[in-house]
Amino acid sequence: MNILIVDDQEFVREAIKSDLIDSSLQSTFNTEFQSFEASDANEGVDVIVTMEGNIDLLILDLKMNNSDGMEVINFLSANSLYAHIPLAVISSSDKRTLELVSSIACRLKLNVVGVFEKPINVEAILSETLRLQQTSNNGPTITTPDDAAEHDINQLLADEQVLLCFQPQVDMKSKNINGFEVLARMYDENGYIYPDTFLPLIYKAKMNVEFTKIIIAKAFKLWVNETNLSDYTLSINVTAEDLLSDNLMDYIIRHKQAHTQIKLILELTESQEIINQGCVLNSIARLIINDIGISLDDFGKSYSTYERLDIIPFKEIKIDRSFVCDIDTNEQHRLIVESTIALAKKMLVNVVAEGIETESVLNILDDLGCDTAQGYLYSPPMEGRYLQAWVNRYENQGIHADEC
Repeated sequence: MNILIVDDQEFVREAIKSDLIDSSLQSTFNTEFQSFEASDANEGVDVIVTMEGNIDLLILDLKMNNSDGMEVINFLSANSLYAHIPLAVISSSDKRTLELVSSIACRLKLNVVGVFEKPINVEAILSETLRLQQTSNNGPTITTPDDAAEHDINQLLADEQVLLCFQPQVDMKSKNINGFEVLARMYDENGYIYPDTFLPLIYKAKMNVEFTKIIIAKAFKLWVNETNLSDYTLSINVTAEDLLSDNLMDYIIRHKQAHTQIKLILELTESQEIINQGCVLNSIARLIINDIGISLDDFGKSYSTYERLDIIPFKEIKIDRSFVCDIDTNEQHRLIVESTIALAKKMLVNVVAEGIETESVLNILDDLGCDTAQGYLYSPPMEGRYLQAWVNRYENQGIHADEC
């Protein structure tokens, strides 16, 4: 396993190398650790190029005398041959700065292991690297954007090569299942194609209405065939662009009218440019009149969310996972979540927290008065064929009866 350490302080590099040699995880990786060094960003880039990207872990210091780690991060982003390298950023900077750098690296679609404060714990870095490695190896094949560009999106949609996955939403107090959010995947012979890849292609091809119709039809079909699911809400994502289509609105409303037992919620993700257009608000009014609830998705990530809350009678708001997942360690995020829940309570709006992965986060949300929980703590998104079995197992285990 090739590990490159980029840090301007020799004693730090030596300490990391020593910890790597002594690490108990070396046998877990089933390989020997081979260390390489660089004392600044330029030297680090040279090593990466010389090794032709054959690096299994890059430990990168942010603040160095002659350069800074952002130079290496920008190099990785600008060169697709190296963007796959697992990146562990280390620094003595304050937490807010580390969070900013982590956000930048993730937005640049780098393979981020994490951001770690100095003095670092090498075991923690290796453990997270191993976890991400195992997740990648056990998961489905992911088609890259370059690969996806070669696909005929029109043909994929015509063949309805769309797979629906469902993630449960659980009542915080009773622990009963409230409903499920639909998360769409596309696929071909090479494996799954994920939303970050296929959605831009769909909108570029102006096929968003057809795509949403397929999701509606498939989700309704499952809810109709699996009668035991009718007790749960069915949440489906739509965009403000979708709401511009009268044809799509008619399609959704017809499905709802034909299956009044289905408790449909549309989770609205929107762009500022069109959300307040009269035709969009008209569509929202039509949906609400026909007993279709509207949820404001990714609350807190857009600068105009308060304005929308004032205009549109949302049934619920969903706090984005980026604010939720670390509220047990990130005071800034905890305050944002706390204020959001307090505002929703005053407006009598249901609150769903996404991205719950640990009991500690769940307990904080419960104390803050959050209504509904969603996240890997309960279940990752699962294919529809496994949904009923998961419901049966959840209920039979009784984990909703104050045992979670």
